[in-house]
Amino acid sequence: MSGLETGAQDGQAAVRVRRARIEEIRPLAERYAAESARLSSDGEPWDAPLPQGGIFWLAEDPDDRTSLGYAAGTLRPTGCVVGPVFTLPTARRRGVGDALLTAIQQWATGTRVPVVEISVAAENTGGLAFLESLGYVPRRVLLSLTPQR
Repeated sequence: MSGLETGAQDGQAAVRVRRARIEEIRPLAERYAAESARLSSDGEPWDAPLPQGGIFWLAEDPDDRTSLGYAAGTLRPTGCVVGPVFTLPTARRRGVGDALLTAIQQWATGTRVPVVEISVAAENTGGLAFLESLGYVPRRVLLSLTPQR
């Protein structure tokens, strides 16, 4: 699988992003599920950690191939819906999320996917701010009501 390597810039370390198999993503997906469930108001992960039919990208340290984070995408008739995007806490603020989303955008351009959409939990204000800093803009608001149990 080919990869995209981003060089160090603005104090950030280099990151390599490549397409990955679900087996390679599972340990990171488990970490994502636990962290997002802990932070969410309902105790559930914000997104499915391993969406059915997902396409996966893995961010690695280019020197030792240590996993730094992952992103999942699902193809829909309208384009690719991305989520989740997860970076290990020790790798945050190093350009990992940016590298993952850049690789996905490049893949989408190369495969003529018309649009890349990404959702973020309303309570994930850090995630929303990050996405907006990369140029993503809200296009619709999804509201939900959880039935009484």
